[in-house]
Amino acid sequence: MKKTLCILLALALCLFGAAVAETAAIANPWVDATAGDIAEAIGAAFGIPEGAENVEYSLLPDEGLAEMRFTLDGMAYVARIQPAEEFTDISGMYYDWEADAPFSVAGFEGLDQRATDGEETVELCQWFDADMGLMYSLATSAPDLDGFDITAIAEAIYAQAEEAE
Repeated sequence: MKKTLCILLALALCLFGAAVAETAAIANPWVDATAGDIAEAIGAAFGIPEGAENVEYSLLPDEGLAEMRFTLDGMAYVARIQPAEEFTDISGMYYDWEADAPFSVAGFEGLDQRATDGEETVELCQWFDADMGLMYSLATSAPDLDGFDITAIAEAIYAQAEEAE
């Protein structure tokens, strides 16, 4: 009898432990989305650069932050848009940036930054559309970004979004 009771108690503890472990997992706050979901949620759209492939969208509803991932010419990119009142970092990237260069997209001020992460170079550009109250970011990484101009892709994303409106 004691042996059966011990087995039942052990089984109950295992089941309880599994249930606790399952509920203790942190839920992913990002949700898969469509371009239409993003336009509805934040009132803005991503422009898709010509030649972009594997385009996927996500939304962080509580933050009003939208993300588009795509590949272009064999490189992976992450673009983000978020309503904002001023220039603010929405990239989610935390590097010791080695280079900062001002630039503009459609006349809006921005910042182009680079950092090295092991064998990869990471490039991030961000700009603020003061007329629409939208903050944008675009990032990529590759082993060698010498001579690469991410701001040209930023311009394409912005121009395509303007055409879509």
